Amino acid sequence: MNLTFHRTFSFSRSSVMKVLDIAQKNPGFRRSELAANTDLGTIYQEAMPRYAKRAGLLNQKNHLTLFGSFVAEYDPHMEKTGTQWLLHYHLSAPHQPTAFWHHLVTRWFIPGNTFTAEQLVEDLMIFLQHHTGKTPAPRSVRSTVTIFVGTYLKSDGLKRLGLLEETEKGTYRVPQVARPSVWVLGYALADYWQAYYGERLTVNLDDLIGKNFAGLFLLGEEGLAELLIELKQEGIIDLYRVARPYQVVLLQPSPEFALKRLYNNKIYDGIHAHYL
Repeated sequence: MNLTFHRTFSFSRSSVMKVLDIAQKNPGFRRSELAANTDLGTIYQEAMPRYAKRAGLLNQKNHLTLFGSFVAEYDPHMEKTGTQWLLHYHLSAPHQPTAFWHHLVTRWFIPGNTFTAEQLVEDLMIFLQHHTGKTPAPRSVRSTVTIFVGTYLKSDGLKRLGLLEETEKGTYRVPQVARPSVWVLGYALADYWQAYYGERLTVNLDDLIGKNFAGLFLLGEEGLAELLIELKQEGIIDLYRVARPYQVVLLQPSPEFALKRLYNNKIYDGIHAHYL
């Protein structure tokens, strides 16, 4: 689970931006280069590249990913709502190393839901015990819950998405949120499809409606269906809903197409040079 990868710090866009800048200038950078060329503190030099990898911006060799290349080129401050949705998607996706993050999002981030920090701690303790067979240190779990909610409440994190509100100290509410851009969903679908279905041409619509995919965007069946219809109109997918089980056909499997549309149709010719 690597529960303490964050080193007690929430996701910080301004800090991750400095990591991306180094990665853009020197792919495959070493930690010593962060120390020499940024003002990041010692622990941030460790934590923020880890966040960058879990947020889909860097690969394991400290090269920019496809998504990371677009962000570095067109939204380095990560201020766009679409960018923040995709950061959230990568942190929360079930095939990423932050499995506990996926659990907390899909378990608690339901519009209208209210909960306390203590409920998150108790739930995460049970989740970790079940999946690791070990009893985690309560202090580490509490720290992780603090950085998790802080990522969605702090302006330097993903607050713009509006996924979480603090109603009083230690008590949180999930409001009704605006659905993400169709191109956010298009990118996420291509990435999720590649991770779970590989070369398959079709999947059951019901497989996408569940919490593992639609739940990441706080979408119910109706909300997901509306976005899928838009993707069909854009030629990204086809939908067959004549008889159950309904089928989704991925016509455009490359996430690059969705990223170009998300970032205003700009074509970045250097993308493939960075996507190693």
